[in-house]
Amino acid sequence: MKLDCKIKIQNRQRTNGLSTLKSAKGVIGLAKSNNDEWVLIVRLFKDTNATQYKLRENVQSLLHKCINNGMATIQIKVPSHDIQLSEANVESLKTLLSSIRLASTGNNLPSSIKSTSINIVEKLQRPILQLIINQAIDYPTLKGFPSTLEKLIINSSHLRTPVDRRIFILKNLHTLDLSDNNITELPSNMEMNHLHTLIIRSNRLKSFPNTFKCPILKNLDLSQNQLEKIDLTILNLNTLERLNLSSNKIKFIPRQILRLLSQLQVFNIASNLIRFIPNCLASSGTRLHTFHYAENPLITEKSITCRRFNITLVELGLRAVIKYRIPYDFKTLPRTLCFLLDEYEICAHCALPCLTNFGEIIVPKQLSAIGVTVHVTAANQSFSIPVQERYCSIKCFNYGLKRAGMIQM
Repeated sequence: MKLDCKIKIQNRQRTNGLSTLKSAKGVIGLAKSNNDEWVLIVRLFKDTNATQYKLRENVQSLLHKCINNGMATIQIKVPSHDIQLSEANVESLKTLLSSIRLASTGNNLPSSIKSTSINIVEKLQRPILQLIINQAIDYPTLKGFPSTLEKLIINSSHLRTPVDRRIFILKNLHTLDLSDNNITELPSNMEMNHLHTLIIRSNRLKSFPNTFKCPILKNLDLSQNQLEKIDLTILNLNTLERLNLSSNKIKFIPRQILRLLSQLQVFNIASNLIRFIPNCLASSGTRLHTFHYAENPLITEKSITCRRFNITLVELGLRAVIKYRIPYDFKTLPRTLCFLLDEYEICAHCALPCLTNFGEIIVPKQLSAIGVTVHVTAANQSFSIPVQERYCSIKCFNYGLKRAGMIQM
């Protein structure tokens, strides 16, 4: 058997536990020597030859505390090497370690474990980690994509809907760029566990798939498409640090965007149909440090957009659900109330939730006052942005009016 992973070989005697070597892609496996004993073969792809280690009574210990993360260390007695493995397939790594344990005690291995040829291991080529396709003729329609790909770029290749599903089953992919194509829709139920950068710029996307699981996605670029709203699926990508939605047809920014995307640092909403921004983007205490908003039809005048202060039992009940973090779903609460709890905004003065009854004003603010860098394109464009503030009571509302220099109630 053999296993592809990252490998670092450390000499315990020379380094005294310290090493400046970096892990490198390689292959590790089990083979039978000429005297019919199992040996461990290790080869880094940057090296030509493989290294062999005797296993019988030569394994000091197997460190596998982080095996579920694809990491383990094999400590060999002679020579005194630590073979550190990472980014390995978890099930294959477990099989390898259990086989090494059996071989080190002289026991027979299961019949399912086959000996790996040392010559084959030494002839293995370095896996293809990156593929760039810039024209349709280069697209691997018949042969498919190498399963080892970590970075895939398909630009200007006339990709259409439905998008080739073989792209989304590449388990090691961490960067995917499908810019400058004709994609109108992405496949539903997408799940890419290692993807951290997704770029689908300059396509014809009108919406995002309802189910999209990327647990470590940090960079999402959907600029120059035809999106009309920021879908809830995007807001559920809570590891996002950079979000580019410029040059679409988006009319408003969800009020809960920074509550759901708590790691967001760079947000680009330029060249859309935005009239104002929610107060969360103008509040301190977030990680947002760069905001692009140029070329939007922003409101220039102060105004009152809502004045409704009849506090009801529903309002008080919903505030209690938020305050005490009571779990809820469509089975326990009506759908409309669930949506209110998902999309509420806090009072700009006292930070209480605003749900069904509140006052609302639009006032210009400078985000630089809270440490956010704003980007504009026109030389005459103001750095003040119209911010929609909500207030939970007449008292808080009057405070907001006074601060904005407007007539109080």
